[in-house]
Amino acid sequence: MRAETAELLQDQRYRRLFSSRFISNVGNGMQPIALAFGVLALPGATPSSLSLVLAAQAVAVLFVLPFGGAIADRYGAARIVGGTDILISIVVLMQAALFLTANATVPLLTVLAVMAGALNGMWYPAFVGLTPDVVPEGSLQPANAWLSVAHNVGYILGASLGGLIVASAGPAAALAVDAASFLIAGMLVWSFRRVSHTRHSGESMVRDIIEGWGVFISYRWVVVISVSYSFIVMCWHASEAVLGPVLANEVYGGPRGWSVVLAAQACGLLAGGLIAVKVKPRRPLIVGSLVTLTLPAWELMFAGELPLVAVALGAMAVGIAIEYFYVVWMTAFQANIPRESLSRVGSYDAFGALMLGPLGIALAGPLIGLVGLSVVFVAAAAISFVAIGGMLASSSVRGLRMNAAADGATGTDPA
Repeated sequence: MRAETAELLQDQRYRRLFSSRFISNVGNGMQPIALAFGVLALPGATPSSLSLVLAAQAVAVLFVLPFGGAIADRYGAARIVGGTDILISIVVLMQAALFLTANATVPLLTVLAVMAGALNGMWYPAFVGLTPDVVPEGSLQPANAWLSVAHNVGYILGASLGGLIVASAGPAAALAVDAASFLIAGMLVWSFRRVSHTRHSGESMVRDIIEGWGVFISYRWVVVISVSYSFIVMCWHASEAVLGPVLANEVYGGPRGWSVVLAAQACGLLAGGLIAVKVKPRRPLIVGSLVTLTLPAWELMFAGELPLVAVALGAMAVGIAIEYFYVVWMTAFQANIPRESLSRVGSYDAFGALMLGPLGIALAGPLIGLVGLSVVFVAAAAISFVAIGGMLASSSVRGLRMNAAADGATGTDPA
């Protein structure tokens, strides 16, 4: 394992990719706190205002995702990942300027959120295809796992500082750091754009998108996980982006208390990545699905307004589960989907997993006013539990073995 890690870190391109994930996530750790409490502090703002801004960004992601994979295949994953990071830095800097000059309004922030979401819609599927361009196929799981470590160490640092910066210097300062982190990360990835392969089929983009859909639906285990995760993400995003900050304002001391929860979750994400470096069960998606049951348990903790320490520990457990599942899922995905279709299939996978996210965010604020925070958290827990059960009920999910993920792409459905 040490030799595997040492070999990865000797690769200059992988070191750049690793550094880019760390740097960008220092800013990303601050962003949810800055935006949530910045919006909630605007004159006349309500939880529904925050729902509107965040849902607008999520909808824009979904709208662009089906095209993002085809764009990445045509122009190369590194160009799209690096380029969109650089452009997102400009959008986030504009958000910071609005808060700094006291010109921030919900409509203006919503427009910028749409712009950021559209860029993210291109980034997601491109990043799926980026790691296989950088590392040998036999090193995919450790490469993905150490990237998750970089991601989460950066996020821990950002989340730990985010609440302090927002409370002491305001949301503009935290968003400015986020903008700088995107710019640096984008430049690092852009620097190895020439080694990121293009996979232009010679067909029209519409034809490429249709072909990608055909490959996507031919893998039942991919479809089941993608659809099930759409409900999980719906509840997770609603809890973390809207319900949690509102509850923190009432119970946990505002941005400082919420930063403790996010930092604890980031510590869990880091631990989950480290566990995934070593723990490789024969049936990874069964184990990944079972540990994800920590999410509905955490949502029930919020419903009961448990002490901040308990909620933070629950957040850590959720982080471990989500990140472990992500690493084994990404490894299985990259190893079993044909390389020439990877970004396009990844775009549909991301679309499926995120498609209900905007609904959860959009409904969270209004539902608080209708039925109260506790009831909404209980409903989120129930939906999450049923969705996880749906994954475990699928024979195609249960049947995927670790050796299928480790032996390389076969282009066949293991179900």
